[in-house]
Parts: sequence; C-alpha cells; structure tokens
Amino acid sequence: MEGFCGNALVAGREQHAYYDIVGSLPLELVVSVVEYLDETDIVRSRRVSKRWRTIFSCDTITKSVLPRTLAALGMETADVRITNATTYIQWLHNLRTARPVKKVFLPWPEDVISLGKPRNIGCNSRRLCYIIPERGRDKVAMLDLETGRRSTWINDTRRPIEDIRLSDRYLFMITQDSIISAVDIHTPQRWVGKQFPWPTYRVRITIEKDKLVILPFSIDEAFPLWMWDLRSDRVQTIGSFISKDLDFWHVDADENVLITFEVNWDEHPLLVHQTRWTLTRGEVLDRKIFRLSLGGRRVSRRDIFLKSHHNFGRTTEARVRLKGCHTTIFLIYDHAIQRLSLRWFDSTEPITDRAGQPGGGPCLAPLLKYGWMSEHKGIAVWNAATGTTTLHGYQLDFREVSAHKRLAAPLPPPSSDVWARRFAAFFMDSCLSPFGDHEVFGMASDDGIQLWFFNPNFVPDLPFAEPFLAMQESG
Repeated sequence: MEGFCGNALVAGREQHAYYDIVGSLPLELVVSVVEYLDETDIVRSRRVSKRWRTIFSCDTITKSVLPRTLAALGMETADVRITNATTYIQWLHNLRTARPVKKVFLPWPEDVISLGKPRNIGCNSRRLCYIIPERGRDKVAMLDLETGRRSTWINDTRRPIEDIRLSDRYLFMITQDSIISAVDIHTPQRWVGKQFPWPTYRVRITIEKDKLVILPFSIDEAFPLWMWDLRSDRVQTIGSFISKDLDFWHVDADENVLITFEVNWDEHPLLVHQTRWTLTRGEVLDRKIFRLSLGGRRVSRRDIFLKSHHNFGRTTEARVRLKGCHTTIFLIYDHAIQRLSLRWFDSTEPITDRAGQPGGGPCLAPLLKYGWMSEHKGIAVWNAATGTTTLHGYQLDFREVSAHKRLAAPLPPPSSDVWARRFAAFFMDSCLSPFGDHEVFGMASDDGIQLWFFNPNFVPDLPFAEPFLAMQESG
C-alpha cells in the first residue's frame, strides 16, 4: 500500500507538478472540512486555483457557510439568495481584516467648517448624520450615501443638542432638559419634542423600527423604561429599574415584546432575572430566573467598569467591560431561539474610546469593534469571535492636514507627568472621531471624513467625494 501511494504521488507530480488532495476529495468531505473554516480561510482558499475557486463557490458549500456569515454580520437570512453567498463571505472578510473595497474622502462644506468641526457623527443604513454647531440653535445634517442628497434640520427647541441617533427611518435629537425630538427622514413629518421626567440628558436608548426605548443613567434612583411609539405618537412606561442593575434589554417590534435582563454578578454561577413585557401596555407576560455559567471564571460587581448594549436584528449583545479594559464579557441574546449565552474576550491592548475613555467607538457587527489607538496611531480591530486583536496603521488622506499636525506631535514618555501625557493623548484623540456600521466605517477630522466601504455591492460614486490619496504617496 505504501508503494502504491508513493507511485501515485510520483505520477501526480510528473503530470501536474503537485497533487491536489482537496480537488480529489468527494464534495461531502470538503463540506465537512469547511465547517471548521472561517470566512478568511474560505476567501484565501478561493484564490489558490480555478479548481478551488469552483469548489469553494459551489452552492453546497456556500449554503452551509451563509447562515453563520449573515449572523456574524448581524443580518437576517430571509432576503439573501444562495447565489450571492460569496459576496457576503467576502464582505465579512473585508470587515474583520479592515480591508475596505473602496476609500474616499469627503471634505466638509465651506459653510459647515466655518462654524467649527461638526460633532457626534453617526452612520446607519447608508446614511450619516452630524451636528452643526451654531450659536443659539444647533442644526443636524444628514448625507444619504446612496443618492448623495444632503438634508438639514433645525433644532426648534433652542437648546443645545447633546446627542443624535439615526435608524432606518427616523432621526432623533436629544437636547438638554431631557427633550427628544423625532424626524421621519423619508417624509416631511416631524414630531414635537417630548420632555421626559429625568434629571439628566444621559440616557440609554434602543431604536427598533418605529419604537424608541429609553432609560436614564442612574446609580441609586429607580426610573421606568419609556417606550415612545412613533406610529401612534404614544409614550408608555414599563417597569421600574435602576440603570446600573438593568444590564440590557431586547426589543422585538414585530412581536410587540420587550425582554429585560438583570444579572446578579456577585452570584456564581450568575443569577439572571429575565422578564418579558408587552410594549403596548407595559404588562408582564412572564418571568424566569436561571443560572448562567462564567466558564470557570469569577467576577463581582466591583470589577465592572462599563456596560453597553447593541441591537443587531433579532440579536442583542451586551458588553460588560472589566476594570483595566483588557477583558470584556459578552452576553448574547438570540431572540429566534430565545437563548442567552456568554463569551469572554481578553485583549492584549486595552479597549479604549477617544480621549482614553474605555467603552466607545463603533461596534460594526456582533463581536466586532473598531477603535482608534492614539499611542499606536492606528485602527484597532477587536474580534471577540476569534479572540484576536489586530492593529492597522491609519493612512491619512493628503487633505487631512490638521490631523497630520496633531498626530505628528509625540506623546510624552510613560515615565513623565501623568496628566501631561493624558492631555497629549486627549489632544491626539480629539483630532479623529471613528464611527460606522457593518457597511461603512468613517474617521472624521477637522478637515473632512475618510469613508471605508466594505460591502462589495455598495460602492457608491458620491458626486462631491474626492478619491483617496494617502499622504505618504502624495509627498
């Protein structure tokens, strides 16, 4: 048998110079192997040869890979055809490796930049919006990346806008004195700003279709969840919670339910209180208490530094960052199967926000976060799905002059004055603001916006966008 195998190998080498073991395997075995590969392995395998490209593009293989690819992108599977599976696999690969299909630079309009750098840049559903500071009355501008159309709304409350949120259909403006205004971005309809009875504008918000769920930040004072239904323009209160005790919630607008999760972090295994509410009346449908294993580790409430949660279709993901900012616990609720799971992520670099504050930055997809690392002057990609952290050097466009000047200044050495180093880091971080979603990532500076497009099927030609040219190449 050994001689036979050796002769077969020699014969193969004489005829083809190599033996393609994958190409000779039955398709059923190749499919079994593919189940252990991620999207990067599949993309690279398709580049090996024409034979491998045909094998790794066949419907049998892509059908087995597509569901987990869409789940990793935070997308539903209903409207995606198998014939487009390779596009989504490539898309996920681009996103996880920070390799955009296209880069462009959008300079700020002259009338905008004269008022100062826009703030609170956000992106959702192929649109980006930002606040234009203007004395006495802030404005909110929105750019449709598909059509290139610009829209502007004036803040009628005459109070400074503290935050903006954008969904598929609505733009929300949060001002001081706890006033939230809503605008339908597809029609001229605009809702009068509603004032919510809490003492601070800092709130946790979830937007799901035409439902807005709000809870103010609090340490020891209990507030209800407020649910603003824009379809009926009605506000409903649900339950009573202290913000630090309510870890996250999930909204399903189609089923008209809200699921809240309160976790006792001092119990081992974790003790989870899960409650289902109706959105229309705020009534309790059912409650259950169960245990959730920490996988052999231990944590207490004192170890928690920051909590946040993000919605991705029928999945909601809560991120609990521990002190030191190297470790994050992911609580993932899949409403399709009504299951809560837990995942640990240990990063070699601390997961930080701008100005060195842990927690912010765009969460582009489930278990995936982009962030700006001032000390390394690059983009960090934290991938909890693979447990890896990668750093990509940021290439400035040759028009990002002010950002280049700030980044050229070196940070003080770690042994020098701590406050001087923090101020220098803040100065660097303030020159670039990251934002984005699973299709588009952007870095905004005083000069404009650098946009990265990841979806191979969405590479728009904006009429006022400048082709990207790296500053190093421009001289």
